[in-house]
Amino acid sequence: MFKKKPQIKNLSPLRSSDRRKLADQIISEYQIQVPAPPQTVDENGASTLDPNAACLSSIRSSLLPENCLSARFNTHAGPHSKLVSGTIYVGSQPGQEERILWFQIGQSDQRLYPTVYTLWQNPGLVPLLHTQEFVVEKLRSGADLMTPGLTRGPPFPEKAKKNAIVAVASIEKPGVPAFVGVCEIDISALEQVQGAKGHAVKGVHWEGDELWAWSHGGIGGKQAAEKIDGWDDWSNVVSLSKGVKSMALEEDDADGQEGGVSLEETQSDNRGTHLASPERSDAGEQEAEPSTQEIDQAFYNAFLFALHNARKNGSPPHYGIDLPVNPSMLISNLIQPYLPIHSISQAQYYTVKKTSWKNTKKFIKYLDKQALVKSKDRSGGETVIFDIDFDDQHILDFIPYRLPKPREDPAGGGSSQTTSKAVNTSSDPSVNQNLSLQTLIRPSSKLVPDLLPSKTDFYTPNQVSSFLRTYIEQNPELTSQSSSPRLIKLNPFLANNILGGSGASNPATQAADTKALAAGEMARDVLQKRLLEDTHLCQPYWVLLRGDQKWSSADPSLPKPKSGTPPKLSVVIEKRTGTKTVTKIGNLEVFGINPEILAGELQKKCASSTSVGQLVGGKPGQMEVLVQGDQRDVVEKEVGRRGVDRRWIEVNDKTKKKAKK
Repeated sequence: MFKKKPQIKNLSPLRSSDRRKLADQIISEYQIQVPAPPQTVDENGASTLDPNAACLSSIRSSLLPENCLSARFNTHAGPHSKLVSGTIYVGSQPGQEERILWFQIGQSDQRLYPTVYTLWQNPGLVPLLHTQEFVVEKLRSGADLMTPGLTRGPPFPEKAKKNAIVAVASIEKPGVPAFVGVCEIDISALEQVQGAKGHAVKGVHWEGDELWAWSHGGIGGKQAAEKIDGWDDWSNVVSLSKGVKSMALEEDDADGQEGGVSLEETQSDNRGTHLASPERSDAGEQEAEPSTQEIDQAFYNAFLFALHNARKNGSPPHYGIDLPVNPSMLISNLIQPYLPIHSISQAQYYTVKKTSWKNTKKFIKYLDKQALVKSKDRSGGETVIFDIDFDDQHILDFIPYRLPKPREDPAGGGSSQTTSKAVNTSSDPSVNQNLSLQTLIRPSSKLVPDLLPSKTDFYTPNQVSSFLRTYIEQNPELTSQSSSPRLIKLNPFLANNILGGSGASNPATQAADTKALAAGEMARDVLQKRLLEDTHLCQPYWVLLRGDQKWSSADPSLPKPKSGTPPKLSVVIEKRTGTKTVTKIGNLEVFGINPEILAGELQKKCASSTSVGQLVGGKPGQMEVLVQGDQRDVVEKEVGRRGVDRRWIEVNDKTKKKAKK
C-alpha cells in the first residue's frame, strides 16, 4: 500500500482527550494487560503505591507519546490502483526523531495498525511470525507472505488468527519485526506448512516503504537495531511481562480522566499481553521527574542566565537583544539554550507546559511582576517584552551554572532531539547558499534589429537600457530637434513600434501615448520605462543563479531562463478556528529550500508546532510549511540564512481588519 509515496495533508496536534481515547482503543484491541500499581505497607500501617510499577498513563505514553500529531493521507493500492484514504499518527519518544507510529485505513476498517517503529519500541504488542531472509526481501517489494514461507512452527502464536494483525521477522534477525500484515487464515491452527498453499499474511506496511521513510527532516527512515529485547521468544510465549516493572509511575493528565479501560478487568484477563517498557539508556536509572516548583525555578534561572550572558558579551542599551521579544523568541533564544538538561530523559520534563504558568504569556507576566521586564499585549492577544532591566540586582548577582553539552545517543542510532536538529541544519545544503535572482528580457521582433541585435537572445534590463541610449546617440536628430535636452524627438520607429502598440492596453498608458504622439516628443526616462514595462515588446523571463554565476547568453552551463515574472517566496499570516494565528510559507522549492528541513528548524526556533503539506493551488509535490503563530520575522531570518533576499518575500497578512469604506 505504501510502496509509493502517499499524499499527506497538514499535520495537526492531537488533543489530550483524543490521545487517551486512541491509546485506550489500542489497549483494548491488542489486549494489553495493564497491571494495577501494587501497594506497600510501611511500619506505621499506611499503604502507598509502589513507584516502580507500571500504570495506565505510562503505557499510554509508550503507545502514543504526548506530542502526537495526526494527518489525513491519500494513496493508491491494489492491482487497479484504487484510491485509499486514511489517517496517520506521528510522534516521538524522548530523544528520538518524529516518526509515523500508527495508521488507520479507510472508513470500514477502524483498526489502528502499528508501524515498525512502534513495534521496535513496544515488544510483544502483536504476534510475531518468522520466515527466511530472502522471503523478507520479497515482502519488502510488496509481496504477501505465503503459507509455505512460515518457519519456526508449528506451533504458532495463539493470537495469529484470521484477520489478526501480526508482525514478521527473518530467522536471521528473529527479534526485529520488519513487516506488518493481516492474517488471511487461522495460522495458529496450522499443524504443518509443508505442501500447504495460499496466502498466509497480507502485507500493509514494512521496513523500507514510504511510511517508514517519512520524517520531518527529510533524512529518510531509521534502520532497526540488530537485536531488540523482548521479541525473540514470541513463538513460544503468549504473554510477555518483561520490563513492566521498569516503567515509571506517572501522574495521569490534568483532567483526571482515565479513559475506557478498567484496570481490574484487564488485570484479570489471562489472555492479555503485558507491554514491555522502552529500553533504558546506558546511563543507568532514569532520572526522577522534577517537581513543578523545580521546573519553574529552572525557567526563571535560564532567563537570568541569558540576560547575564547578554550583559557580559553585549553592549548597552539592549546588549544585543532585539526588542520587542515575542513569546517564541523568548523560549527558543533566551530559555531553551540555558536549561539544565543534562540527559535525554530530562528533556521531556523541561517544557513550558510542565511549569505552573502552563503558557509563555503567563510566564512573561510573571517576569513583569518581578520587575525584570516590561510587557504589553499586542492586538490579537500576543504578549511581548518591550523593555528589560539589565541593572536588576538578580541579574548582577547571578552565578552561572554548567550548561549541558550536545549528547550523542549511546546506541549509535541517532542523537538526542536537540542534537538531531543541529545535525539536520548543518547538513541542510540551502544554508549559506548565495543566490541571485536575475530578471531577463527577450525582445519582440519589432525591436530587432534597429534597437536590439537578436530576438532569440536574453538581455538584462540594464542591457536593454544601454541599447536604447546607444540608439539615441546614433540618431542625433532625436535630441537636436527636441524642445529640451531631456526630451526625445519621436521618429517613425519609436512612434510605430514602441508607442501605441498592443502593449498599451492600460487606459493610462494609452492616454500617455496619445499625448506624446501629439507632442511629437517624450522624456528619456519615460520612454525607457515605457519600453521595459511593455511585456509585448520585452517579454519577461527569470533565472536563479548560484554562487559566483553571472548571466551570459553564451554560457551553456547556466540554467535555462523561465518565462514570467520572477517568483516570490510566499508568507501568509491567517487565522484558524477563530482566534489561532498561523504562518504558511510556500514556494520554497524554487529557492532550493527543503520544506521538511525548514519545518524542523522553525519548530525549534519558534518553539511552536509545525507541519508540512501540499501547497494549495500548487503543483503536485509542491509543499508548504505551516507554523503556529505570527512568525514572519523568524521566517524572514531563516530564509535569509538560506540566501533569500527580503525583496523576494511576499507577505500577505490576512489577519488585518479591512478598512471600512
